Amino acid sequence: MHSDADPDGWTAGPPLTEPVLVAIPAFGAPDLTDRVLADLLADPAELVPDTSIVVVDNGGDYRPADAVRADPRLEVYRPGSNLRWINSANWALDRAVAAGAGVCLVLNNDVRLSTGFLSGLTRSFADCADVAVTAPCYDDFWLHQRARSIPAAAAEFEPALAYRSVPFCDGTAWAVSVAAAEVVGRLDTATFPRHGYGADLDFALRAGEAGLRSVVTDAAYVSHLRRGTMDRLPDETRERNRGEILTGMNARWGDTWRARLGLSDDAFPPHNSGSAGSWYASDRWT
Repeated sequence: MHSDADPDGWTAGPPLTEPVLVAIPAFGAPDLTDRVLADLLADPAELVPDTSIVVVDNGGDYRPADAVRADPRLEVYRPGSNLRWINSANWALDRAVAAGAGVCLVLNNDVRLSTGFLSGLTRSFADCADVAVTAPCYDDFWLHQRARSIPAAAAEFEPALAYRSVPFCDGTAWAVSVAAAEVVGRLDTATFPRHGYGADLDFALRAGEAGLRSVVTDAAYVSHLRRGTMDRLPDETRERNRGEILTGMNARWGDTWRARLGLSDDAFPPHNSGSAGSWYASDRWT
């Protein structure tokens, strides 16, 4: 890993030594779950000591592939019903507190990971002060989280020790400081009662009000299949997901939330139309 100048002036510290809990909510698509597990487990265990990985098997039918089944870090939790993303994430945070973990990572199963992903991602909590949420850079929609160079495959990504203060982190791959979550609280299931679309935005605003920040690191990267699981659920349309965001954020924050997140009035239009750049209030990320 090479070192780039830190754009916000932070000084790199030692790798994180606190335990880390990784939760992967899954509903079907066992091939996707097996692949992301293989990416995680390919990293030497000593890079992030005391890591535990839990597949939250919301479909109740996941059986790990032989290549990952025997790893002592891996557990499959079957809640008996579909917790969806938001309740899976809150379950993981509660589990992290009970286990004495310092960081809880909630990771979609429809992603592929860069080499050294977990150590690259979690060291941000040691390097950067007052961080509530950290996300890897990626190849998806939000420009403030996009990698500076998109590789052909996640394994080809070249990490850099650099961080960006951002208005929020996409819940696709979302690492939360357990101590910060005890201050900010859990994801708001009353306001975002279905899948949790928009709950990551709300959490970032609540963290900001508590004096905590959201950060993207260039030391870790995900390639996102985009709705690799969601498209298997017939009732999860993009417009229904958009409706959950707008209804929840408007109820919680009124008409101020877009501006508070650095977004323009054009963000989240019908059918999510428009260029990514048009969703931002300034050209900082374009």
